[in-house]
Amino acid sequence: MLNMGTEEALATLLQCFALALIFGKLLEELVLRLKAPPVLGDLIAGLILGPTLLGVYRVSEVVDVVAWFGICMLLFYAGLETRYRDFMKNIPRAGLITVGEAIAAFAMGVLVGLVFGYPLTSSLFIGAVLEATSVSVTARTLVEIDKLRTIEGCTILGVAVLDDVTSLVTIVACASLVRAHALAVTKVAEIMVLAFTYWLLVVIVFHKLSNYIPRIAYKMHTAESLLSILIGLFCLVAGLSRYLHLSPLIGAYAIGLALSEISGLAGTAEKVRSIAFIFSTLFFVTTAAKLDVKTALRPELVPFYVAMVLAAFAGKLLGAGLTSLIIGYPPHAALRIATGLFPRCEFCIVAAYIGLTYGVLGTEVYFAALMIVLVTNFATPPLLKLVFTRGPETREVKSRLGAVKELLIRRLRKR
Repeated sequence: MLNMGTEEALATLLQCFALALIFGKLLEELVLRLKAPPVLGDLIAGLILGPTLLGVYRVSEVVDVVAWFGICMLLFYAGLETRYRDFMKNIPRAGLITVGEAIAAFAMGVLVGLVFGYPLTSSLFIGAVLEATSVSVTARTLVEIDKLRTIEGCTILGVAVLDDVTSLVTIVACASLVRAHALAVTKVAEIMVLAFTYWLLVVIVFHKLSNYIPRIAYKMHTAESLLSILIGLFCLVAGLSRYLHLSPLIGAYAIGLALSEISGLAGTAEKVRSIAFIFSTLFFVTTAAKLDVKTALRPELVPFYVAMVLAAFAGKLLGAGLTSLIIGYPPHAALRIATGLFPRCEFCIVAAYIGLTYGVLGTEVYFAALMIVLVTNFATPPLLKLVFTRGPETREVKSRLGAVKELLIRRLRKR
């Protein structure tokens, strides 16, 4: 028999799971039919079930832990679906655009935070909220207008993959700074280098070893051997992140990417997907259910919300657009790439929630994150269709950096 404390904790978890999966999935279906990301349904469900409206969703420590397991599983699955070779192939040109758009979007968030009187630590988290891109809506729109395989479409997808990494590193670095109670430049650099080094080592080392995993699994006679080994490695790597004072999120994505090319993965990846989607539903419903949005609905906060939404668009437009233009994309192509990177989704919410959990952000920033997800995802499809109808088809990208390099070489030779 369970003791009273364990039985109560289990009952609370089961109740939250029931509410999250039933109401969350129903609202996911509703927003999906409106051609919006399903995660919006989970967030709306949390707002309805939590103290904002009904107050029937009780978030305990156990529920919170299981919810975090869900988001880690989702990132593990995202890594499995990325494909190691595609990631490496997209690094050169997409990497330059990613650096430009990530820095610009992050800087816009920090600027908004400082202008509205937030301390530097909070402003850094606001920058992390605005940095990440989610291209699920963009990808679907590009398919609908038959532009997914264009130069711009392939670039957008490549940047989105790399952007996941930069966003994770930024979120982890900000969280680590809060835990370390330090904002020195050297500490910031140390944490970011540590996070990226750990991520890179996990990806490279486990990718080298990944061929041996299916060989071992297929020799075993127990049920779901490969699935068990993959989830076991995910838990190991994500758990080890704690000992480096890093978030398990960064290890979860890294191990997924490292194992993304093992043989016979397709069927097993679908099983991971099912687990990830069930548990991540609990996460997104729980994050929204912990908030009382009524405290954020104050007239004096309207300018902040407007600034956050405008900054979400401006960061990608300036960063991705200008960087694309500088490295050789025609102006119309640079505008298309920037527009395709407007949407925000999961990482935007995760960054806001982590900041809220650490006490450096208030409910108004989380509410602003919800508004950004809503506005960017509904605005992007018509904007994307518009920019693809203006200007010619892009057939090649002439590197301006290469031209500058050749010009410098010629001048040096003349001397």
